[in-house]
Amino acid sequence: MLRYLFILALLVGKLWAQGAQVFYTGSLSFQYAQIPFGPFSGTFAVEGSIDTTQWVPELDEGLGGLIASTEGTGAEQLLALAAKRNINPDTTYHVFGLYYRAEGPIEAGAVPNPISTVQLFLLWHLDSLAFPAELPDSLDLLEILDLIQAERKFVGAATALGIGLRDESTLDFTFSGALVDLNNSFVIVSVTNGTSHMEGLELNAVAAPPTWPLSSCITLAPNPFNPDLLLTFESELPGRLELRIHDLLGRHVETLDLGPRGPGAHVARWHARGLPGGTYVVSAWRDGILVGSQRGILIK
Repeated sequence: MLRYLFILALLVGKLWAQGAQVFYTGSLSFQYAQIPFGPFSGTFAVEGSIDTTQWVPELDEGLGGLIASTEGTGAEQLLALAAKRNINPDTTYHVFGLYYRAEGPIEAGAVPNPISTVQLFLLWHLDSLAFPAELPDSLDLLEILDLIQAERKFVGAATALGIGLRDESTLDFTFSGALVDLNNSFVIVSVTNGTSHMEGLELNAVAAPPTWPLSSCITLAPNPFNPDLLLTFESELPGRLELRIHDLLGRHVETLDLGPRGPGAHVARWHARGLPGGTYVVSAWRDGILVGSQRGILIK
C-alpha cells in the first residue's frame, strides 16, 4: 500500500542529479472548497516529515520535498508532496503535490505567471498504486496520475506562488490555485491561503540510484525508547557510514560516525539523555549519500 509514492518524482525528470536537496520535515496548509458542490471543503494541514524516496506509510503524515538543479543551466525544480492521513472513516491518505519549474535559481519573491510554471494536484482517498515494472521516460503528469488508484483526482495550476525565504536549509512559500476533477470537469476545487515551511538536509545524490525504492536498512530497538536506543544499519556495500539524527523541526541533534565499514550489519548506540521526549528521525548515509531512514520515539 502506497509503497512507491516516489514515482511522482518522475514529474521533475532527473531530479536526482548532483546538488539535489531533500527536505524531510516541515508544515503545509491550505483551505480547499469544491465548486459548485459545497460539502467538499475544509483545511488540509500537515506538520512533520515524510521521506519521499521511501515512504511506507502506516500512521505517518507530513511533508516531503525535493529541490534539484537542472544540469548545466542553473535552473531549479521543486517537488513538494504532503500526505494527510484520513482517520475517519478509514485509513487511506490524501496527498497534495506542488511542482515548480523555475527558469533560474529559486529565490525569494513572487513567481511571475505561475499558471504556466506551477502545477498542483490533489489525490483524495489514495489507497494503492498500480503501474508497470518499467516506465517510459515520456510520462507526463496526467499519465502518472492515471497509474494511481484514488477515489478522486484533481489537477490544476497555481494562480499565485511566492517564495518567502530560501537559504541553504530553509524554504518558505505561499500559494493558491484551482484544480479540476479528472472524472468530472464541471467540478473545480479552489485552493487558497496556502503556506509551507520546510527545513532540510542537503543530499548529494547520484544521477541514477542503483535500486528503487530504497529499502529501509535501519532497525531501532527498543522503539519507543528511554533514553538509550540501539541502531542497527544493514549496508549492502562498503563505505564510510554515518547515522544522523534530527528532530521533527529539522534541527540536527547528533551524528554517529561509524567510519569506513564493509558490507553487513553495523550496530551503534545513541544516548538521548537530556533531550525532550518526541519523535526523532535517524537517517543512514554511506559515503555522503542517503540510503535509509527510520523514526524513533523518545518517551519521558
